[in-house]
Amino acid sequence: MFYVSQHQLIDQQQNINDIAFFSPELPNEMVLHSTFIYVEDSYFQCFWEAKNIELVQQYIHTAVGSECITECYGVDPMTAIA
Repeated sequence: MFYVSQHQLIDQQQNINDIAFFSPELPNEMVLHSTFIYVEDSYFQCFWEAKNIELVQQYIHTAVGSECITECYGVDPMTAIA
């Protein structure tokens, strides 16, 4: 399955590049396909492939903790535009 995560930095003064590049190693069941960073808005989005959304949410919580307000949702590959 495919998932998107959206992240808004809580501290707007923090460098988004320090947060948007996930440093903890990804679990074997996950692939991070792309990250889209909007520096001026302190916002970034990620496109994931994983066996379930809980795995993505758990990883994100470990990686960014309380640095961001985060939303995750599934993407239907049959209706998505690539």
